[in-house]
Formats: sequence, structure tokens, C-alpha cells
Amino acid sequence: MKKVITFPILIFTFFWSYSQPLPEVSFTEINPTGPSLAAITDITGAGDGSGRLFILEKRGTIRILQNNDILDSFFLNIQSLVINSGERGLLGMAFHPSFPDSPYVYVNYVRANADRTNRISRFTLETGDPNELNEGSRRDIIDIPGPQGTNHKAGDIVFGPDGYLYIGTGDGGDGGDPVENGQNIEVLLGKMLRIDINSTNGSTNYVIPPDNPFVGMSGLDQIWMYGLRNPWRISFDRSTSDFWIADVGQGVWEEVNMIPAGTGAGFNLGWDCKEGNHNFEFIPSCSSAVFTDPIFEYPHNCSQGPCPYGTGSSITGGFVYRGNNPLNSSFLGHYVCIDYSSNQVFIIKKNGSTFSFHGHPASGANNITTFGEDDNGEIYAGNLSGDLYLLSFEGTLPLQWEDLLATREANGNKIQWTMYNPFGVHHFEIQRSVTADFANYTSVVVVLPDPDEITYVYHDPYQQPDGVYYRIAAHLQDGSVEYSPVARILPSPLSKPVLTLDINTNLWRLSIPPTSQNGDLLVYDIQGRIVHQNFLAGRAHVDISDPVTPGLYLVTIRAGEDVWSTKIVR
Repeated sequence: MKKVITFPILIFTFFWSYSQPLPEVSFTEINPTGPSLAAITDITGAGDGSGRLFILEKRGTIRILQNNDILDSFFLNIQSLVINSGERGLLGMAFHPSFPDSPYVYVNYVRANADRTNRISRFTLETGDPNELNEGSRRDIIDIPGPQGTNHKAGDIVFGPDGYLYIGTGDGGDGGDPVENGQNIEVLLGKMLRIDINSTNGSTNYVIPPDNPFVGMSGLDQIWMYGLRNPWRISFDRSTSDFWIADVGQGVWEEVNMIPAGTGAGFNLGWDCKEGNHNFEFIPSCSSAVFTDPIFEYPHNCSQGPCPYGTGSSITGGFVYRGNNPLNSSFLGHYVCIDYSSNQVFIIKKNGSTFSFHGHPASGANNITTFGEDDNGEIYAGNLSGDLYLLSFEGTLPLQWEDLLATREANGNKIQWTMYNPFGVHHFEIQRSVTADFANYTSVVVVLPDPDEITYVYHDPYQQPDGVYYRIAAHLQDGSVEYSPVARILPSPLSKPVLTLDINTNLWRLSIPPTSQNGDLLVYDIQGRIVHQNFLAGRAHVDISDPVTPGLYLVTIRAGEDVWSTKIVR
């Protein structure tokens, strides 16, 4: 089951602290022998199992790292074709999916003689030399003019699991997308393009996939998605085929889009109607648009919006870790990206249809411009200073629970819990106790985690004469244990509010029947002064802090003409 179903709630809940270490990405600089690297803009393996790492340099060259040695000769040198200035240069590369049987490498660069135009060209491997491309074999695939600005050139290109080439394009530059390219489906700018490079059509060195969304209707046939500003690094999860897009924001919000495998055709990602999840230039035509919102965003500073995971001003997209290093096994399935300016690392874990997030300052690296994968799925990073890093991972994302629900049934009790980040859990254990401190408890059942589920249900045939408590113990693969919130089933359905003291948290816990759930909660001291007031707003339970000053207090719920009161003494 994929959805959380709401049942009548007869529970109290409280959270336990986490002992599991929070995740951290470490950047270890690689210091190879041979020529120095310059201004790294892309990194990739060839997919041929050779163990070589190909490093794109902004000036118009590609280097090879093999056995910790930078080879003396360039894999490709097209500096005469590339303008290297500001955001322009040699920006992206992709090996043909069947390389080396199809011995082609594709590159995306800003042309030297048309300095605001991106060009994608194909080069062929030199016969008899696996470490050199034939520069005379150039075959131009597509030009993408960007006449209004020298920035927002994007430049990343990747082959999808369908074998088609995906091309991220910026909106053409200048601030705020002044000519509305992002929402204009009659231009190539501000888009995700999708083309078939295995066929030609006359003088055009590619064809249009027949299922592209604008084939046969208004809009350019090359467009797969639109509404992008400057997609700086895109990647497919090599395990699930989900498509990850990091889009650099304007002045307030940076964003990450995750397009589930098998979807995406015609998606409108929002720019410049929206920046992140927020309206930007929301002109009347935006009102009728259907947007696919990002799954994650962060602000440029905390005064502009919530920033629980950190801030920054220029996102660099990364990859979902699928490597085979056993020391990194706890990070399998986690997406990693970073902010170029703030050096804040962001970690995202997809859990079914939900996501978990974490952020921390980068350790050992600055101003990362790109990430890349080798053939084994290990992740690398680079910057414009020519520094190359290998990523390693420690810790795990904290477990994220929803309220544990416990409800009485005719033949026992129904236990349901939701956990958004089950990675690292070896098994769940349902525990039952007649006391809230679980000093003595019964282990009811063991449940194995399912990576495709977030909600679990168990029917306990136990029928208790008095109240009973439940909790879930998540036994982690490292031997530690994390606990869920605690749920209590009362002896019979509530007909009036019940107040109890939780000795674990020193909070008074008030359980409220439906007839009182839209009333007002008031706490009076012995002199009749209100020391606490709260509108219940439909809540079935609420916590009240233990009074600071010892004495007699009156707890009252007023719901229309009904009034309920009880005394507490502290």
C-alpha cells in the first residue's frame, strides 16, 4: 500500500531521540601524476569496463585518468572550436550507450564563432587507439542559439535508458527570462530536449522519437519537457531510471526535480511562472498551466524562506549513488548534490512516493562545478580550479516516522505505522506493554522492511482487560535500534477526555473524544488565571507541558455548551 489511511485514533504519541549518526559526504582529493587538470566541467566513465575516467575541461579539452595517472595526450582537443569565457566553454559529454562497439562520443560546447550558441557534435574514436578521438571526424548534431545572453548555457547531455540523447538547455540568459523562453514551446531554450542520434533525416543528423510530446501538434518536436532556467547537471538513476534535474534559481530558490521513470513527456517544470515552488512572474497565462513541482528546494538565505537543510545560490546537480564500495553501502539509493557558492551538501533519499532530506557543509572541497560516475557507479566531483575528488559516505539518514496508529478491532488490535526512510533497517519488531515505560514488554512479531512500501499493517489478536501500549523497534543493520512513537489503546472507546502524565517526557497527555475536538483547551492556576490556552482544531490528542510552579491546576475543555474539567496537582 502506498497511502496513509486515517483510522479513528485512540492513541498518545511521543518521539524518542535518535542515536544513529547523521549522513555525511566526504570529498577526498585525488592527486594523480601527469599533467595538471584545468577547470573541470564534466566527469564520466566510458561504460566499457576499462576503469578509465574521462574529465572534461572548460577550455575545450578532455583528459583521461587511468591508474591514478593523467595521460599526457588529450582524449579530445577542440579549443579552436570553443569559446571559454564566463559560463561558456566545453560543458558536457556523453559516450554512446554501445561504446566502444559504436565508437562515438558526444560533446556540448559554446561555439567560438557564434559565441552564444550551444552546439552538440559527435566525434569518433581513432582507429587502433582507445585513448584518442579523431578530431577530423566531427559530425555536428544540433545547434541551440541563445542570442540574448552569454549565460545560462546549461550544457549537460546524457543518454537515457531508452537510448535517446537528453539535452538540458538554459533559458538564454539575462535575469528573469526577459523573452519568456522557459514557457515558450516554439524555442529550444529553457527545455529538456530528447533526440534519436542513431538515425538521420536528410541533412539533419538525428531524428525525433515518435513519442515526443509535441510531435504532430503545436510546439517544437525536439522538446521533451519545458519550464527550465539553467539545468546545471542532470542524471539518470542507473538502477531505477528516475531522471534527476538540478535547476539553478534566479534570486531566491534553488531546486531539484525528480521525474519518475517512464514519465516526463510534456511536463512543465515551472520557470518563469515559478521559481521552485513559488510564483515568480505569474502572468495570466500561468494560471491555466499545469506544473510539475520540484521535490526539493532551498533558499538563498534563511530570511527568504525555511532553510532546515541549509542555503546557497547556485546548485550543482549530482547522482544517485549506485556504487559497489562496501564502505559506502549505507548510501545506496541516495542522491547527492551541492551548492557551488555555499558548499552546502544536500542528500535526498527517495522512499516510495516520498523523500527524505539532509544537508551539511562540504568536507574538504570548495566550489564544486560538477559530479560524475565511473563505470562502477562511484561518484567523483570537480571544480574550476582543476581539483578532482572522490566521494565517500558515512552515516545514514535518520529514520522518519509518522504517528503509530493503534485501533481496537473485534478480534484484537490493528497496528499501523508509516516510516519514510526504511533504508538500513534489518527488521521491525512490534512491542506491546501494559506500561508506558516498556520496562516489561512482549515482542509481538517481526516484520521485514519492503523498500517499495512506507506503510505497514499488523493485526494483533491480543485482547486486553486494561489499556495497552504499542511501539515499533526498528533494528538497524549496524546493530542499533530506533523506536517509533508510542501508541496507547484505552480499555474502551472514549466518551470523555482523559488526562495522563507521561513519565518518560514529563508531559501531560490529553486524549479528546470527537465531540470535544473543536473546543478550546484552557489551564487555570489556583487563582483563576489562565496559564495555558489552545484551540484544539480537530486534534484527538494534545500535550501539555508540566507546570513550572508546583500547585493545583484546573484543566478545562469548552466545546459549545459542553464543558469538561479535571484537576492536576504538581
